[in-house]
Amino acid sequence: MTEDDGSVWIGHDLPPIRRDGVEYFLLSAGGELYLVPNRCPHRGGPLKFGRLNGAGELVCPMHGNAFSIQSLIANPATLRLSAS
Repeated sequence: MTEDDGSVWIGHDLPPIRRDGVEYFLLSAGGELYLVPNRCPHRGGPLKFGRLNGAGELVCPMHGNAFSIQSLIANPATLRLSAS
C-alpha cells in the first residue's frame, strides 16, 4: 500500500513531539500528516505505542480500546501539517 491509497503510518520510534504542553505523535493517513495527542481519551495511555487492528483502528496498548483513524483525525486537538 502507498500513502495515497489510505494506508496509515504511526511514528512509534520518533521522539516525543510537544506543543503548548501537550505531547503528540506523528500519524500519516491518506497521504496527509497529522500531530495527534498522545493520550488515550479513555485512560490516558500512550496511543503512539498502539497497534493497528484488522479494521484499521488504532488499539490502545493499555486497555485495548480501538479508535478509528478518522475519529483521531477529527479530534479538535489534532493538528494537520501542511507542506507550505
